[in-house]
Amino acid sequence: MTATTVGVLRETAPGERRVALVPRLVPAVGRLGATALVEPGAGALAGHHDADYRAAGAVVVGRAELLRRADVLLGIHPPNVDPVRDLRPGQVLAALVRPHRIPYLVRQWADHGVTAIGLDLAPDLPAAYPLDAEASQSRLAGYRAVLLAAARMDRCLPPWGTADGLFDPVRVLVVGAGHAGLQAIDTARRLGAPVRAVELRHRERAAVAALGAELLDLPGLHPVADDPELWETVDRERLAWVAGLAEAVADHDMVVTALDLPGRMPPVLLHTTAVARMRPGSVLVDLAAGPEGGTIEGVRPDTTTLVGDGVIAVGAGELAAQVPATASLAYAHNALALLDRLLRGGEPAADPVLGPMVVTDRGTVRHEPTRRFLQDVTAVAGLP
Repeated sequence: MTATTVGVLRETAPGERRVALVPRLVPAVGRLGATALVEPGAGALAGHHDADYRAAGAVVVGRAELLRRADVLLGIHPPNVDPVRDLRPGQVLAALVRPHRIPYLVRQWADHGVTAIGLDLAPDLPAAYPLDAEASQSRLAGYRAVLLAAARMDRCLPPWGTADGLFDPVRVLVVGAGHAGLQAIDTARRLGAPVRAVELRHRERAAVAALGAELLDLPGLHPVADDPELWETVDRERLAWVAGLAEAVADHDMVVTALDLPGRMPPVLLHTTAVARMRPGSVLVDLAAGPEGGTIEGVRPDTTTLVGDGVIAVGAGELAAQVPATASLAYAHNALALLDRLLRGGEPAADPVLGPMVVTDRGTVRHEPTRRFLQDVTAVAGLP
């Protein structure tokens, strides 16, 4: 690829405060041989002003000019633009695409010849780690989830001692030990709480043990090798998950659900009846909560629901956006690693690292789950 102009868009999603490139990394973009264009106000909510970008060597231009000139568009979320009117064939769009949430927009990108790359779709390869924005942002979300739950609890996490005795500690359960779950475990333990975790994948189970948390095995569920096997278990043994978690949460005061299933709708594993059995004042945070729901029944992003006798269920939303300075710097490093790989030349879809991250390219939807979904709905509608 011979792209020489990179455009950084101002985010328009409600509550979003991050930016895809920070001023301190603009010179690094220049060293790759690219020019950085930045939309006015793009970094303001993360503490980076237009003057900071200009001083670093970027060019601040309006949105229309940026969309017209940029060979690569960088954003946190897919931009809220008309693919036909505002994008052009051959243009590269890089963001946290989450294609399972926007399949019809993905189809439009493909039809218009846009190459869309998901920084949330990095493969599990050492060479892909620097590009993995899903990992960097998930770790921040796991950290914020514990702080969010702690702020809403009616007790302190550590077992504080007093002259009258020792208060019981808050018992924490983390469901899923991917990037977000492991960070939630580490944060809760650093705050002094005993932590248990539900996790089936061998590598993640070892990471839980290394952090000093206790593994909680649910009846009828057995360890698995990797993500695909975990997904199969969630689908095949849904009743065992639901029954096991219903029993487990009743013994805990704080629950963080962080079961990461990239590219899939989150399965409902905790029903309201189970949540209502928890001690009054308990708090749950669902990191999987999105527009299509989450792993806790009835939870929606950026909402707090009172269940039963004073149990609080929180839909996390974009928790990384609550720490925009740290999150933006981490994301910008991921974006810079992507640019470095793109600007080496070659076809992104043929690159072993970039290939799995390519959602659309040369008129085709390449992200397999999204492609299958579009085929299915087209067949149901009787369309060619």
